[in-house]
Amino acid sequence: MLNELSAVAVAKAIAAGELTSEAVTAACLERIATREPDVLAWAHIDADAALADARARDGEAPRGPLHGVPVGFKDVIETFDMPTAYGSAIYPGHQPVADAACVGLIRAAGGVVLGKTVTTEFAFVNPAETRNPHNLDYSPGGSSSGSAAAVADMMVPLALGTQTGGSTIRPASFCGVAGYKPTIGHFSYAGVKLLARSLDTLGAMARTVADFALLRAALTGAPAEIAPRTSPPTLAICRTPWWDRADPASHEAVELAAIAFADAGAEVREVVLPDLFAGLEPANKTIMMYEGRRALAHEYNAHEDKLSDRLKAQMATGAVTDYDTYLDAIDCAQKCRAAFAEFMQGLDALITPAAPGEAPLGRESTGDATFNRPWTTMGTPCLTLPRHTGPNGLPVGVQLNGGFAKDDDLLAVGLWAEKALG
Repeated sequence: MLNELSAVAVAKAIAAGELTSEAVTAACLERIATREPDVLAWAHIDADAALADARARDGEAPRGPLHGVPVGFKDVIETFDMPTAYGSAIYPGHQPVADAACVGLIRAAGGVVLGKTVTTEFAFVNPAETRNPHNLDYSPGGSSSGSAAAVADMMVPLALGTQTGGSTIRPASFCGVAGYKPTIGHFSYAGVKLLARSLDTLGAMARTVADFALLRAALTGAPAEIAPRTSPPTLAICRTPWWDRADPASHEAVELAAIAFADAGAEVREVVLPDLFAGLEPANKTIMMYEGRRALAHEYNAHEDKLSDRLKAQMATGAVTDYDTYLDAIDCAQKCRAAFAEFMQGLDALITPAAPGEAPLGRESTGDATFNRPWTTMGTPCLTLPRHTGPNGLPVGVQLNGGFAKDDDLLAVGLWAEKALG
C-alpha cells in the first residue's frame, strides 16, 4: 500500500517517475478517512487542498529532498493556510498569518503539507482525545499524540512533533515508530508555540531512521542520506538513576537490544551516570514550570477560564518557583551538559529506556517522561527505535542517546542499530 511507504521510499519513487505525489497523498487521505474516526489523530485536514498541492508538485521540477512527500505537523506549529489552535479552547479556528520556519522550509523542499496533528493543550500535560492505533483503549503518549499515532497508523510517512520533557521520544515508543529529538536548536523553533525556551526542541516521527535525514536536509541543508558506519559502534547500556521506575518490558527491551547489537559486532559496555545527573529530572520540571508559566502569560491574564484545571494546577508551581531555584536548575543543566561530553568519550551512543514501559491504559495520562527529561534538559540528541512488544501487545521502544551536537554520529549509529535489530 502506498500509504505504508517510508518518506525515503516515496521520495525516491517520485524522483524516478515511478510514483506520483497525488497517488501517495490520496492513499494517505483514504487511510485517514477510514481510521480517523477511531484514532482521532488530526486537528485539521483539507483533502482537496492537500491533493491540489500534490498535483502541483507532480507538475513541476523537483524542489528538494522531500519533493512530493506528505508531511503532518503538530498543531502548535503555525501554518498560514490552515488553522493552528495549539490544542487549546482559547484558539479555535485561529489562523496565523505566516508559516513556522519548519513548514516554510518543508514546502520549499517540495513537501506536501497533509494537515495538522493533534497536540495536548499547549503541548503540555492535559491529554488529548487521540488513541493508540495498536489498541484504542490505550494512550498514544503526548504531547505529540497525533503525530505519533498518524505515523503508526500509516496515515502519513513523516510527522513533526516537539519535546520539552519527553513529547517526541515517549509517544514514538508507545506507538511503535522511529522518533528523533535533535540537539536543541538544530531545527528552528520560529513559529512554534513556545512553552519553555531552554528546553523546547522540534522533533519528528517516521518509519525509518533514514527518513530523518531527508527532514534534516530540508531544514538544515545537511546531507539527505546518512553516511553508513564503516565499523560497528561502541555502545553502553546506561540504566540511569531511574531504572527502578521502568517495568520489566522496558528492562527487557534495553537488554535484548544490547544483545542484538553485540551479536552484530558492537562493543557493548555498561556505564553508570555520575551522581550529578540525578538532578536533571527535577531540573527539567523546574525549568518547564517556571518558563512555561511565563510563556503563557497572555493566556492566563486574558483567558484563564478557558485553561484546563490540570494545566493551571501544574503551572501554579511555576508561579511560586523563585528565581534562584530556577537558576540552580539552569546551572545543573549546563554542568551536566559539560560533564556528559567528557562522559561520552570513547562511546558512540548510550542505550537507555525510551519510556517506563508500554503506553498507559485510558486517556487520563500521556505517560511518564522520566527517561526523556535528562537528555532534553541537556539538549542532547536522542533516537527511539521500535524493538519490543510488552505483555499487552503494545510497542516498547529503545532509546539511543548521543553527545551534544553529535546528531550526524547518532543517526549513523541509529541506521546501523535499525539493521541490527532486524
